[in-house]
This record gives sequence, C-alpha cells and structure tokens, in this order.
Amino acid sequence: MASEVPEPTRRVCTVDDVTPESPYVGDVDGTEVAVFVLDGEYYALDSTCPHQGGPLEEGRVADGCVHCPWHGWQFDLETGEHAQNVAAATAYEVRVDGDDVYVEV
Repeated sequence: MASEVPEPTRRVCTVDDVTPESPYVGDVDGTEVAVFVLDGEYYALDSTCPHQGGPLEEGRVADGCVHCPWHGWQFDLETGEHAQNVAAATAYEVRVDGDDVYVEV
C-alpha cells in the first residue's frame, strides 16, 4: 500500500531529477521552486534570491546553505534564513514518497 501524502502538496519531480550538482527547478502553483539534495535529504526554496533575483539553483551548496551566484548571499537549505539575518528565501517542507518528491505549499 502506498503511503499517504498530506494535502496540500504538489509533486515536483522524482528523486532521479535531483542531484547534489544539479538541483531541480519546477513550477508549484505559479511559484518557481528549486529542489536540492544534500546528504540524502531533500530541500526546497523559492528559486529566486530575495536580494536581487539571482537564480538560487545555480548557486554553490556548502555547509547546508546555498550561495546565490550573483552576490554570494547564503541561505539555509532547511529554513531559508539568510546567514546574516538580512532576508530569507521561502523554504518549503519536502516529502519523498517512493521516487516522487513533493513540496508542501
């Protein structure tokens, strides 16, 4: 029996679509969301940096943070918090059911 995925959630991708080197970007109800995997855990943030709109999915991931490729701002993958508490990227709860990755909206 398949496990139940609580609502409201949206299927974004499969686990095979996301690698540590290549996050997945998908549309969730009109919002572009970047899905990251680090040490087997999946995370999702708005794909746009709140600073100046940089593409977070193109940033470097290190020490549990994604670094915006435009200006180096760092955001915690789990919470979306900025390293210096200046601004935050929206973080989403992620659930994996089988091979499917879901984001709570």
